[in-house]
Formats: sequence, structure tokens, C-alpha cells
Amino acid sequence: MMMRMMRKYLFGVLLVKLIFVLVLLIQGHWQWLLNFELAFLSSMAIVFGSFHGYKRLVLKRLESGEGLENDLLDKIEDPHELYEEEHSGIDEKTVDLARIVKDEKARLKQNKQTLKKTLKSSRGLFSLWRFIPYAVLVLSFIGLNNNRILDITAFLIGLGFGIASAVFIGIKSINR
Repeated sequence: MMMRMMRKYLFGVLLVKLIFVLVLLIQGHWQWLLNFELAFLSSMAIVFGSFHGYKRLVLKRLESGEGLENDLLDKIEDPHELYEEEHSGIDEKTVDLARIVKDEKARLKQNKQTLKKTLKSSRGLFSLWRFIPYAVLVLSFIGLNNNRILDITAFLIGLGFGIASAVFIGIKSINR
């Protein structure tokens, strides 16, 4: 169902782009068209790659059981455990400030992300689905500039339309 809907939107985008291409080619603005198309396609691929990488990251975390906490509501209502019966071993009669600071530092160290968790979560950042479109974007910019056919206005408009189209298609696929 979702793939059919995405195909429908992509077909619509391609149809509009085909009309756009024909109009620009008839008018003789092939350099403007080339700038626009390279920026459009690479920015759209970057956004789709980001969506794909983030989706894989979330699914892997859900499979491993990370992020599924039963006490989430308790943490939201009482994040500092002020209304608990026990106050983490601190006797209310003898309050020792040094001990409280020491216990709090130990608790904060436990909450910090480890290197393993960081590497596990960074897989979505360094996927090929994101790296290759960035490389295409940079190389196309350099190639157009070196051949002296770079039209920065067309390039930036292409980037904007590519990002907007990909986000629109992504939002429509999420809502369905």
C-alpha cells in the first residue's frame, strides 16, 4: 500500500519534471536545467537516504528492546524521584551534603552514553544511502563550477525543490 502511494507521488513529480524539462529545452536553457536537475536529484536522494537510515536505526533499537521502559510515565511525572518512599538510601535525619553529591555524581555517570551505544546509534549517520548522495551533490557542484556552467540560482532552487518534494512525499507516506 505504502509503496503504491510512493510510486504515485514519484510518478506525479516525474510528470511535472518532464513538462519542466521540455519547456526549458525548447527555450534553450539547458545549463539552467542541468544545474537544477543535479541539485534536485541529489537533495532528494539525501533526504530519502536520511529517512531510510533513521528508520533502520529505530527498527534496530526496537528489536533490541532499547527505549521500551515501563516506568516512563513515572519518570515524566516525578523525574527526580521526589515523591518516592525511599530517597536512594539517604537518611532524612542525617543529611550529609558530601554523600548526596557523591551519590548524584555516581547516578549521572551511569546515565551517560557509553562508546558502544554511541557507535550503535551512529550507523544511521554513516550509511551509504546518505554518503553517496552527498558525494554526488558536492561533485556535481565542483564539476559545474569547473566547467563554468554553474548557475547558483538554479542550483539553490533545485536544492530547495528537492528537499521540499522529498519531505512532502515522506510526510504523505507516514500519514498513510
